[in-house]
Amino acid sequence: MPNTLAHIGLQSLASRALVRGADLKWVYLASIVPDVPWIARRVVERLVMPVFPALSPYDLMSYATVQSSLLLSWVLAGALAGFSIRPRRAFAILALGALLHLLLDPLQTKWANGVLLFAPFSWELLDFGLFWPEGMPSVALTALGLGYALWAWRYVPAAPRGLAMPRGRVLAFGGLCAVAYLALPLALMGGPEAADNHSVRTLRQVAARPGRAVAFDRARFEPAPGGGTLTTFAGEAVRLVGPAVPGTAGTVSIRGRFLDRRTVFVEAAHVHWPWARDLASYLGLGLILLVWLRRPGVGAGRGEGVP
Repeated sequence: MPNTLAHIGLQSLASRALVRGADLKWVYLASIVPDVPWIARRVVERLVMPVFPALSPYDLMSYATVQSSLLLSWVLAGALAGFSIRPRRAFAILALGALLHLLLDPLQTKWANGVLLFAPFSWELLDFGLFWPEGMPSVALTALGLGYALWAWRYVPAAPRGLAMPRGRVLAFGGLCAVAYLALPLALMGGPEAADNHSVRTLRQVAARPGRAVAFDRARFEPAPGGGTLTTFAGEAVRLVGPAVPGTAGTVSIRGRFLDRRTVFVEAAHVHWPWARDLASYLGLGLILLVWLRRPGVGAGRGEGVP
């Protein structure tokens, strides 16, 4: 998926065109709604799973996959909108932003990855694969996001403008959405696994691996004589062989087929730029945080959004 800066730029322009006077704070927040599960998954992997090793990385992946769908993104939008003084308007901005995010994501090439626009009716991941995260379209979108954020900074309303503690029916609706966001994936996570999203079913069924196709998105790789070793999202090391195996260490995407339980014959590989996407995403997340924490000052508080 495009990095956070790329989403901020394109989605801000589209949201401002479709929702007149949209507050940039909600527009920026909307740009990461479908990414919340992946951010939370990384936190759980690094902070929770070392303490509770019985947690399954495969279940965690399927749980996050369900939460990242359009349906659950709209449910999260409902929970967040309750904290706005204009909850219906905030929900419209958040829901629109989530849709725009999930329409932009599949344009990038992501093996074993994609978006779920029609879940729970279809668990097929959409991935049009038009360009890689390091391609010129990605670079252009990132530059657009950075440029737009710098230009729009002085127009961002001062915090905590537009916020309110939810009450009455809004509180009940937001609470119901929050519970649904956390509980529904438990009932639906079998769908992504049955569809082998992120190769979860293939990787979980170790004995059935030989002969099955597999793909890895942005995994760690270390070369070795005759091939190399790839670390899956579950922390398992698998051996890569074949003429398409990359010759340098780094972050790679792989498509191939299991020869045995621990060996993959690589049919295609792509080496990613180190830190390129992550750095732009960290910058984007930091920008969103700063926008929400911004205090009154010169150029702040001139109304909702960019004139």
